[in-house]
Amino acid sequence: MVTRRFLPVLVLIALVISTSFVAAQDDETTLVITSISDISSLDPAIGYDTLSWPTVSLTYRGLVTYDDNLEDIVPALAESFDISEDGLEYTFTLREGVMFSNGREIVPEDVVYTFERVLAPETASPGAFMFESIAGSEAYIAGEADSLEGIEIVDERTVRFTLSFPEYTFIQRMTLPFASLVPQEEVERLGEDFARNPVGAGPFTLESYDPGLQYTFVRNPNYYREGFPVVDRVEIQIGVDASTSILRIESGEADVSLDVVPNADYPRIVQDDALSENLLPSQAFPNIIYLTVDTRSEPLNDVMVREALSMAIDRERLTQLLNNRAIPAAGPIPPIVQGDNPDLVPDSFDPEGAAALLAEAGYPDGLTTEIYTYTDPTLTSVAQAIAQDWSEAGVTAEVITLDFAPLLDLAFSTPEELPVMLIDWYYDYQDPSNTYQPLVECGGSFNVSGYCNEAMDAVEDEAKVIPFSDERWAAYAELEGMVAEELPIIPLYHVTQYYYTSARVDNIASHPSYILNFETISISE
Repeated sequence: MVTRRFLPVLVLIALVISTSFVAAQDDETTLVITSISDISSLDPAIGYDTLSWPTVSLTYRGLVTYDDNLEDIVPALAESFDISEDGLEYTFTLREGVMFSNGREIVPEDVVYTFERVLAPETASPGAFMFESIAGSEAYIAGEADSLEGIEIVDERTVRFTLSFPEYTFIQRMTLPFASLVPQEEVERLGEDFARNPVGAGPFTLESYDPGLQYTFVRNPNYYREGFPVVDRVEIQIGVDASTSILRIESGEADVSLDVVPNADYPRIVQDDALSENLLPSQAFPNIIYLTVDTRSEPLNDVMVREALSMAIDRERLTQLLNNRAIPAAGPIPPIVQGDNPDLVPDSFDPEGAAALLAEAGYPDGLTTEIYTYTDPTLTSVAQAIAQDWSEAGVTAEVITLDFAPLLDLAFSTPEELPVMLIDWYYDYQDPSNTYQPLVECGGSFNVSGYCNEAMDAVEDEAKVIPFSDERWAAYAELEGMVAEELPIIPLYHVTQYYYTSARVDNIASHPSYILNFETISISE
């Protein structure tokens, strides 16, 4: 998942600020959330970043989710589910009487429609790759079939998914926003406006939206969980930079920010015993902060040039810029994710060697390029540091910052306009396939570099059907080594990020599917 971003066995270190739920209070309670950027999309098939996912989770739910302890996958809109011994069949039975927020009962046809919509090419869902294991998806995507062979309506409340091959992360993928059920009639009625007028089965409904200013959500009276959500209203204030958000939280004007704690604010907070209690680590989502490089055209289609750019980055200095909250990356897979290759080491800072490699590649006078990133103060400073490092190797790089949504628009629609982009990727689910498939695979949903290596894809095709075992992790470690040699992306570092919350907020945790779960949050005065 692109941040602004990902579990066979979830290694979750979630900070739960309080352990007891409080009943809804007589007076209306409002949770105030801030964000520097607007939400790119409230359509669960489209939003794919760390702003969209927690916001989408306000209004949508899927068949399954994580329990309140954030450990086990449990039924949500489904009443129960069953997985066959061979891992090829997943059967879900809907809760009786469960409804969308418009008051219409959810039926098995809604399940079929939701997944056919995600996989339909015209939807252009960046999450389509997650469900290509459903039998018949290849023919459906190619337009050779009008429906998905692998989704069968068993009876008036039961749906069965049949996979064409064992996808051992399938049940984890079913907890993600992409798998949220949507009503066909509302999608068709609203058209493009559906992205700003969500109709789902989540704990809240959208009451109003002031473009670029504020979203207001209220309780969904048709929500399936009795007693939830705990707060009555949620307001998301747009256009509040992260440092200002912290001041608002500390003054009692806001409760939580969708933006992580800026690098400049972290030392003051972490050194204060009281304020540090309000830091919420986002450790449910391992990450890689990296550079995309346009491999479609010269000079970045040359692996020697990409290697020179990697050698000309001082990763140790980058970690210092991050107050030592990061570790240099040797490859795209974080060390806490099984499948990481322990034999890889980060490229050492060697500007002279990088300049020599550029000369060998045919660029003795260096290069001129651009580094795009979004208006996050930490990433902006990192991009500037990289540009400074590259200058020592004869590479001139202009840093260009855009708001998050416009940058994503470029990345998804015209990625060839981004010669280099500094971005962060957060795992959707903790399996090494969640690095390779979206970021490196030919046609991957966030393969901004445009890289395609069919031989490497063949290795991944074999690795992904190996059950969770040492054999699977070894196969992905080998693949990570190949990625490190080819550098379709340039890995920089893995960072520990923190959200900031007010002292009056209870029962908030880093959620493995929604990033932040507002369903269970309560407010104490």
